[in-house]
Amino acid sequence: MKKFSIILFTLSLSICFSCNFSKGVKKDLGTGLTASYNGFGMDDIYLTDATGNRLNNNKISLGSKIAVVADGVDYFETKDGKVFPGCRIVLTDKNKKEVLSLPDAFSDMVNGSTAAEAKTLQASLNTGDPMVVGETYHLSVRFFDKNKKENEIVADVDILMKE
Repeated sequence: MKKFSIILFTLSLSICFSCNFSKGVKKDLGTGLTASYNGFGMDDIYLTDATGNRLNNNKISLGSKIAVVADGVDYFETKDGKVFPGCRIVLTDKNKKEVLSLPDAFSDMVNGSTAAEAKTLQASLNTGDPMVVGETYHLSVRFFDKNKKENEIVADVDILMKE
């Protein structure tokens, strides 16, 4: 009986791990960036400056470029050997008014990419008018799989504009 239980437990684990399913939450304490992922696997998510340096706070100079970067992204649904990532970017002000709304920043990727290329996803934001120094804005990014829309990474961070 004990041997049967061990075999059943091992079989159950094998089935669970073969599903290529992942779910979790990550938080960057320095910047306040929080991310949840469902269906995708992900190693890390963080904010960078224009040169790719990881940021350690959420104070951003007006006129600069930042990016939300997700590393180690896995479990895309492949179609003809390609994957098709999508990226929604929404920026709102303190009154929740949309300053920027891009339904799919990756819309020009009509031919897809390799799974290896999609291991790192990046959503870029150029700060500037109508943003104002001293104001806080909410940046929301949703990376998704166009072949399996329930696979997603949702990242949120408040950014404070400085001079």
